[in-house]
Amino acid sequence: MQKLQGKVALVTGAARGTGAAIARLFVEEGGLVLLTDILEDPGEALAAELGPAASFQRLDVSLAEDWKRAVERCLGLYDGIDILVNNAAVLHIGALEETSPETMERLFRVNQLGPFLGIRAVAEPMRARGGGAIVNVASSDGVKGMNGVVAYASTKWGLRGVTKSAAMELARDRIRVNAVCPEAGNSDMTAPFLPPGVDAEWASQHNLGQILPAPEGYRIRDHLADIARMVLFLASDDCPTATGADWVIDGGLTAGYVQRGLPGS
Repeated sequence: MQKLQGKVALVTGAARGTGAAIARLFVEEGGLVLLTDILEDPGEALAAELGPAASFQRLDVSLAEDWKRAVERCLGLYDGIDILVNNAAVLHIGALEETSPETMERLFRVNQLGPFLGIRAVAEPMRARGGGAIVNVASSDGVKGMNGVVAYASTKWGLRGVTKSAAMELARDRIRVNAVCPEAGNSDMTAPFLPPGVDAEWASQHNLGQILPAPEGYRIRDHLADIARMVLFLASDDCPTATGADWVIDGGLTAGYVQRGLPGS
């Protein structure tokens, strides 16, 4: 039995990377998916590749009017919404004193305001369906501190707060809200901030394997598949009682640290 048979999902940031992996898996599991992104050409191409179960809609998640149009399109195509995946995000890496207020605001509008607007936009359609599932893609940077990501990390910490508060308010309508916190996502996001000659996929894989060694041949695309499977679990009927929780997928990086020289190291 396909896990999403007959269910309708709206996925943001679905043109590439993590969002594309989620959309692809949702279609494989029988879902009807509206892919959304500001990247129109790759978004349209992926929807065409996925076939009649997928459609594309341009969506700037920071704009309430864009959310209204996207939800109306989803209702027009599929007559309802069961699942929202807030995956769209932007990254900035830079020292605190070199991060401008404009950069801080830009990341807030996409990474935190966007999911807030999305949750507001789908709440009534989900209520009309008798419930639903919302999955916010946060980050392991939203559960720990790190230099160089003050703007990004603060929005992901904030998104976890949105998740928990929304879960409390929407539970009476049988709408579950959870956050997934991966260590690595779309390498295209990190590549512009790396030194020349450093491969973004290699850097992500190296960081992910610091505590838990990755399986032989494991690549960053495999991590995207791990994230997609976790999102699928939370979005499906396999997980009917989990809400307001953080689901970390980071190879153990936020669990603590290994003190070399002590027993068990």
